[in-house]
Amino acid sequence: MKRMIILLLIISPTIAFAIDFGKQGQTFKVLEEPFIEMLKKRLDKLDLEKEKQKIEDRAKERVENPQAVSGINPARKDRIFYFDPSYILDKDAVLPCGKVLHKAGTKVNPLEHMDLGRRLFFIDSRQEDQIAWLKERLNSPLAKQEQKEQVEDRVILVAGSVFKLQELLGEEHADKVYFDQAGELTTKFVIKASPAVVEQEGLKLKIEEVRLK
Repeated sequence: MKRMIILLLIISPTIAFAIDFGKQGQTFKVLEEPFIEMLKKRLDKLDLEKEKQKIEDRAKERVENPQAVSGINPARKDRIFYFDPSYILDKDAVLPCGKVLHKAGTKVNPLEHMDLGRRLFFIDSRQEDQIAWLKERLNSPLAKQEQKEQVEDRVILVAGSVFKLQELLGEEHADKVYFDQAGELTTKFVIKASPAVVEQEGLKLKIEEVRLK
């Protein structure tokens, strides 16, 4: 008998033995939701028009009220200093005719060849006293005299809304308002407080931070 069993195993290697242990616990049918269907369901729950309006509102807010330039505070004292715009040429300055105007390595001051031709006012338009100071400077007899000499005024905001200030200044000065994006100009001129005014004095730029009393 034992030989018979061994013989059967050799002849039929595919014979298998199984034991039924019965049902051991609750089972569930596996359902895999297609990715596209899942995505559609989630999108259906979104109010796309509402989300679009939120994005537009945020963009409008950033344009109308840009982030204030970091590190600029209302002036606590009067300060006057000067900025030298000179720089060293990293390559030859060549005229259109081919003539070399300045060799590389030459120190050049642009104010030797041209005038700035404008005054720059830096203010925080969230401060009412700075707006009042600006209006007085823009409308002063001195400002009008300078404009006759082709000196233009530019208002550079370090904080506040360009559009609101344009309304407050009226049509006469509305086109003079700009914003110091990323603090580029205040960093270049090392301005630390507002209001401040920048104007040419000889071959340098005079920078005055004004404490408002």
